[in-house]
Amino acid sequence: MDFLDIFSLIVLLVIIGVFVAIILVLAWLPGNIARKRHSPWAEAINVAGWIGIVLFPIWMLALIWAFYKPRSGQGAAIAITEPESAELATSLTVLGQRIGDLETSLRNLRLRSSDTSTRR
Repeated sequence: MDFLDIFSLIVLLVIIGVFVAIILVLAWLPGNIARKRHSPWAEAINVAGWIGIVLFPIWMLALIWAFYKPRSGQGAAIAITEPESAELATSLTVLGQRIGDLETSLRNLRLRSSDTSTRR
């Protein structure tokens, strides 16, 4: 075996290794996305992602499913994290104060406009 034979064998092994690594990352991806998004079905999505190595349409469904967040029902309570709920509570408090200030301003504006209309 000369240098070119060894070099071509190494290149072939690297290409095969990269191909296998890409397949494994693609199989791992839906489950990882589902876990990061706190999906209630993260384990099922993970299994579907690994089965998707053999059956590609299942992998596509698992990837779509990984991005789905339930709006109501049992999974909706799990879909929001503690920091997100604390941030929402703070935002609601601030919005409540702003609405109260707007109502007070409108009430004062109405009183002023009714005072000026009765003076005429």
